[in-house]
Amino acid sequence: MSGSSPRRDGSLGLDQLKPEEQEALRDFWKVYDVHYDEISDAATAGLRVDPELGPLIESMPEEQVLTQRQVSRELMQKAIEEGDWGPYIENLRTQGAVYAETGLSFAAWFRAVDEVRPLATKHLFDGYRDDPERLVMVLSGMNRFFDAALTIIGEEYLRVKERIISQQQQAIRELSTPVLQINDELLLLPMVGVVDSHRARQMTDQLLKAIHQKRARVVVIDITGVPTVDSMVANHLVQAVEAARLLGARAVVTGVSAEVAQTLVRIGVDLSRLDTEGDLQKGLEAGRAHIGLQLAPIEP
Repeated sequence: MSGSSPRRDGSLGLDQLKPEEQEALRDFWKVYDVHYDEISDAATAGLRVDPELGPLIESMPEEQVLTQRQVSRELMQKAIEEGDWGPYIENLRTQGAVYAETGLSFAAWFRAVDEVRPLATKHLFDGYRDDPERLVMVLSGMNRFFDAALTIIGEEYLRVKERIISQQQQAIRELSTPVLQINDELLLLPMVGVVDSHRARQMTDQLLKAIHQKRARVVVIDITGVPTVDSMVANHLVQAVEAARLLGARAVVTGVSAEVAQTLVRIGVDLSRLDTEGDLQKGLEAGRAHIGLQLAPIEP
């Protein structure tokens, strides 16, 4: 059997097998199909003790298990006997996506195949023991079939995982620097924790997006919860204030500590260009005053 290499359509060449490869795969299927239920039952029993797949198997109704098994069998038969690989490959991709979305590790699918492969191998030995040369070809066909299936599932698994991770990272970024809407024209950006250059850029992007979407006239940037600000982050803060001004919004910075003020002076920032207030309460008062509103006093 020749080696397989990934193709753009994700089929790994399963739909373009040589005649001898197709024959070997069909010989594998003749034996596998006869013992399909037996192999599936034994593999399922072995996987019931698997830490990941065991609970999943136990949670599935028996009817669902049998239905999925029958669908898989029919798709494999059409692919191997009739050369209709498309539906089978799509089914493999669906499995990979489900594994990723449900949080199962990709190693779980390897363990599932590891339950099936030796069971199928035993029956192939029994079926072709009198023809060693044919046995070698059929075993090679089986291994290529299973390895290609694992690769197709793995490609989809990784693609979906990357999408999920990207979505989670975006959610974390939004939660780490939330832009809060106080009213129609006043926004608040409370910064808490360590702020590096990357997070500072994210903060600026989210702030400017919110100003544009909400048509805000004032934004209060509170850095009370930021323990340290280096020169790079300080520059980003100044740039955020300038960018907000270009969008027509007044930026009020609150909670500037003595250390942060020294950093701003050290990097040559003209503090007269920054509109600062001592604390958040005063910053909100200044913002509301700018848009003609009065801040209700905070009850002690």
